[in-house]
Amino acid sequence: MNRLPALEDIRVFTVCARQLSFKKAADLLEVSPAYISKRIKVLEEQLDCHLFHRAARAVSLTREGRAAVVHAEALLDTALAMQGAVNEVAPEGRYRISCSSGFGMTYLNQFVLALREQYPNLSIDLVLIDRAIDIVTEGIDLDIAIGGPLPDNHIARRIGVNTRVLCAAPSYISSHGLPQSPKELEAAHTCIAIRERQHSRVVWELHRGDEVVAVEPSGKLVVNHGYVAKEWCLSGEGVMLRSIWNVFEELQQGELVQVMPEWSQPADIFAVYANEARANTGLKLIIESLATFLQQRLPCQRS
Repeated sequence: MNRLPALEDIRVFTVCARQLSFKKAADLLEVSPAYISKRIKVLEEQLDCHLFHRAARAVSLTREGRAAVVHAEALLDTALAMQGAVNEVAPEGRYRISCSSGFGMTYLNQFVLALREQYPNLSIDLVLIDRAIDIVTEGIDLDIAIGGPLPDNHIARRIGVNTRVLCAAPSYISSHGLPQSPKELEAAHTCIAIRERQHSRVVWELHRGDEVVAVEPSGKLVVNHGYVAKEWCLSGEGVMLRSIWNVFEELQQGELVQVMPEWSQPADIFAVYANEARANTGLKLIIESLATFLQQRLPCQRS
C-alpha cells in the first residue's frame, strides 16, 4: 500500500485551493513560497496527478484538484476535532530550542521562564549559538531564525516581524558625516560588520521600496557577536546594520542615530522545525506561545 499523504500537505493544498495563489497561501500560513511549492509537488507525486494548472500570475484547480479539495477539507475538519481533544491534555516532555545568543538573552530567556510557569511539566534545553546549525543532526526540536535564507527542507513559520536598520553614534556622525548612498559604506565610511550564523562573507542587502542594493561593508571591524558590535557602535567606531529589536532603546534615547532611514533590511523571526514534528502538540504550543510573546514585545510587531 502506498504511503498516505501528510496532513500538513493536505492543509497546504486546501489553503492554496481557496486562495488560488501560492504566494497568498504562503502569507496566510506564514511560511516561504518555496515551502508551499515543495509540499504541493510532494502531494501531487503521491497522488500521481496534477492538482493545479500553473500560469505566470495565477493558478487554478485541475479536474482532479476540484475532486480532491472536497475530501481534503473533510479530512482537515476531522483532524481539527482530534487536535481539540488532544490539546485538553497538559503538554509535557523535553524540547531543545536553539537561537542566536543576542536574541536568546533578550527574549527567549524570559519566554522560557513564562512558559515553565504555565506548563511546569515541560522541560526546555535552550541552546544559544552563533553559527549555522543542522537541526536534525544536532537534535534541535525548534530553531529560531532571524532573517537570512530559510531552509526549504524544513517548515519555517513566521512568528514575528523585524527589520534591520543602519545606525551610528552621534560622535561618529560629527566626525565623519552622514553617508548619502549605500555604496558609500563600502569605502567612504567605517562599518561594523556582524558575521551572521549562516554567512562566511558579510553582505548587506538593503531595501528601499522595490529597490534592492547589495553592499559589502568596509571590513575594518568584523565580529560574530551583536553585543560587541553594538558596544563598538555606541563608542563611535562606525556604522552598523542591526535588528531594530536590539537598538530600539538606544535610538529612542539618542545614543544612536538611524542612518539613511529609507534603507533597511527585512529580517523577520521564523520558527524552523522538521517536517516530522509538525503534529507534535507540545512543539505547536511552544511556537504559538512564542508568537504571542513576541507580538507583545518586538518593536516592529507592536507597530
